[in-house]
Amino acid sequence: MITLREINKEEYGEVRAILEKERIKDYDLSKGIVYILIDNNNIIGVGKISLENEYGVLEYIVVKRENRGSNLGDCILRSLLFKAESIGVKEVYCLNCMDYLLGRGFKYNKKKDMGLYKLYLNIEDFFNVKSCGDIDEL
Repeated sequence: MITLREINKEEYGEVRAILEKERIKDYDLSKGIVYILIDNNNIIGVGKISLENEYGVLEYIVVKRENRGSNLGDCILRSLLFKAESIGVKEVYCLNCMDYLLGRGFKYNKKKDMGLYKLYLNIEDFFNVKSCGDIDEL
Protein backbone atom coordinates (compact mmCIF):
# COMPACT_ATOMS: atom_id res chain seq x y z
CA MET A 1 0.00 0.00 0.00
CA ILE A 2 1.31 3.42 -0.95
CA THR A 3 1.03 6.26 1.55
CA LEU A 4 2.05 9.89 1.44
CA ARG A 5 2.77 11.98 4.54
CA GLU A 6 5.03 14.55 6.13
CA ILE A 7 8.53 13.39 7.02
CA ASN A 8 9.61 12.40 10.55
CA LYS A 9 13.08 13.04 12.01
CA GLU A 10 13.80 9.30 12.04
CA GLU A 11 13.51 9.26 8.23
CA TYR A 12 16.04 12.00 7.47
CA GLY A 13 18.89 9.55 6.81
CA GLU A 14 16.93 7.43 4.34
CA VAL A 15 15.68 10.52 2.52
CA ARG A 16 19.18 12.01 2.31
CA ALA A 17 20.37 8.77 0.69
CA ILE A 18 17.64 9.05 -1.96
CA LEU A 19 18.53 12.69 -2.60
CA GLU A 20 22.27 11.96 -2.82
CA LYS A 21 21.63 9.41 -5.58
CA GLU A 22 20.04 12.26 -7.55
CA ARG A 23 22.86 14.66 -6.60
CA ILE A 24 20.54 16.83 -4.52
CA LYS A 25 21.76 18.30 -1.25
CA ASP A 26 19.34 19.30 1.46
CA TYR A 27 21.04 20.34 4.65
CA ASP A 28 17.86 20.90 6.64
CA LEU A 29 14.93 18.57 6.13
CA SER A 30 13.23 20.08 9.17
CA LYS A 31 12.42 23.34 7.36
CA GLY A 32 9.65 23.84 4.85
CA ILE A 33 7.10 21.30 3.72
CA VAL A 34 8.62 17.87 3.14
CA TYR A 35 6.46 14.92 2.11
CA ILE A 36 7.55 11.34 1.62
CA LEU A 37 5.96 8.60 -0.46
CA ILE A 38 6.08 5.15 1.16
CA ASP A 39 5.41 1.74 -0.39
CA ASN A 40 5.58 -1.36 1.82
CA ASN A 41 7.47 0.55 4.56
CA ASN A 42 10.10 1.79 2.07
CA ILE A 43 10.48 5.45 1.15
CA ILE A 44 10.23 5.65 -2.63
CA GLY A 45 9.81 9.39 -3.13
CA VAL A 46 10.21 12.80 -1.55
CA GLY A 47 9.32 16.40 -2.31
CA LYS A 48 9.98 19.75 -0.67
CA ILE A 49 8.67 23.29 -0.76
CA SER A 50 10.73 25.86 1.14
CA LEU A 51 8.73 28.65 2.70
CA GLU A 52 9.71 32.27 2.12
CA ASN A 53 7.86 35.37 3.35
CA GLU A 54 4.66 35.06 1.32
CA TYR A 55 5.45 32.35 -1.19
CA GLY A 56 6.94 28.89 -1.53
CA VAL A 57 9.86 27.56 -3.54
CA LEU A 58 9.62 24.07 -4.98
CA GLU A 59 13.03 22.61 -4.19
CA TYR A 60 12.61 19.11 -5.59
CA ILE A 61 10.37 16.16 -6.33
CA VAL A 62 12.18 12.83 -6.49
CA VAL A 63 10.85 9.33 -7.09
CA LYS A 64 13.25 6.40 -7.02
CA ARG A 65 14.10 5.30 -10.56
CA GLU A 66 12.55 1.86 -10.16
CA ASN A 67 9.22 3.45 -9.16
CA ARG A 68 8.95 6.05 -11.92
CA GLY A 69 6.33 6.04 -14.67
CA SER A 70 3.18 5.86 -12.53
CA ASN A 71 2.59 9.59 -11.87
CA LEU A 72 3.84 9.26 -8.30
CA GLY A 73 5.64 12.59 -8.65
CA ASP A 74 2.27 14.17 -9.40
CA CYS A 75 0.93 12.78 -6.11
CA ILE A 76 3.82 14.36 -4.24
CA LEU A 77 3.39 17.70 -6.05
CA ARG A 78 -0.35 17.88 -5.36
CA SER A 79 0.16 17.06 -1.68
CA LEU A 80 2.86 19.70 -1.29
CA LEU A 81 0.67 22.30 -2.98
CA PHE A 82 -2.38 21.36 -0.91
CA LYS A 83 -0.40 21.72 2.32
CA ALA A 84 1.14 25.01 1.15
CA GLU A 85 -2.28 26.41 0.32
CA SER A 86 -3.66 25.29 3.68
CA ILE A 87 -1.09 27.45 5.49
CA GLY A 88 -1.73 30.51 3.33
CA VAL A 89 0.83 30.18 0.53
CA LYS A 90 -0.67 31.42 -2.73
CA GLU A 91 2.24 31.11 -5.16
CA VAL A 92 5.08 28.65 -5.62
CA TYR A 93 8.22 29.36 -7.63
CA CYS A 94 10.96 27.14 -9.01
CA LEU A 95 14.56 28.02 -9.85
CA ASN A 96 14.82 25.50 -12.67
CA CYS A 97 12.77 25.18 -15.81
CA MET A 98 11.54 21.60 -16.15
CA ASP A 99 9.18 20.29 -18.79
CA TYR A 100 7.60 18.14 -16.08
CA LEU A 101 6.47 21.23 -14.17
CA LEU A 102 5.32 23.06 -17.30
CA GLY A 103 3.09 20.07 -17.98
CA ARG A 104 1.63 20.36 -14.48
CA GLY A 105 0.55 23.99 -14.74
CA PHE A 106 3.69 25.94 -13.90
CA LYS A 107 4.27 28.93 -16.15
CA TYR A 108 7.31 30.93 -17.15
CA ASN A 109 7.91 33.60 -14.54
CA LYS A 110 7.54 37.10 -15.96
CA LYS A 111 7.45 38.95 -12.64
CA LYS A 112 10.39 41.34 -12.52
CA ASP A 113 10.65 41.34 -8.74
CA MET A 114 10.87 37.53 -8.75
CA GLY A 115 13.30 37.28 -11.67
CA LEU A 116 15.55 34.77 -9.93
CA TYR A 117 12.94 32.05 -10.45
CA LYS A 118 12.30 30.52 -13.88
CA LEU A 119 8.79 29.16 -13.18
CA TYR A 120 5.81 30.03 -11.01
CA LEU A 121 2.43 28.56 -10.14
CA ASN A 122 -0.67 30.13 -8.62
CA ILE A 123 -1.92 27.37 -6.33
CA GLU A 124 -5.58 28.39 -6.47
CA ASP A 125 -5.51 28.32 -10.27
CA PHE A 126 -3.83 24.90 -10.15
CA PHE A 127 -6.65 23.39 -8.10
CA ASN A 128 -9.41 25.13 -10.06
CA VAL A 129 -8.37 23.76 -13.46
CA LYS A 130 -10.60 20.93 -14.64
CA SER A 131 -8.80 17.60 -14.69
CA CYS A 132 -9.62 13.94 -15.18
CA GLY A 133 -12.70 12.78 -13.37
CA ASP A 134 -14.59 16.00 -14.05
CA ILE A 135 -18.22 15.67 -15.09
CA ASP A 136 -17.43 17.23 -18.47
CA GLU A 137 -14.84 14.57 -19.24
CA LEU A 138 -15.35 12.66 -22.48
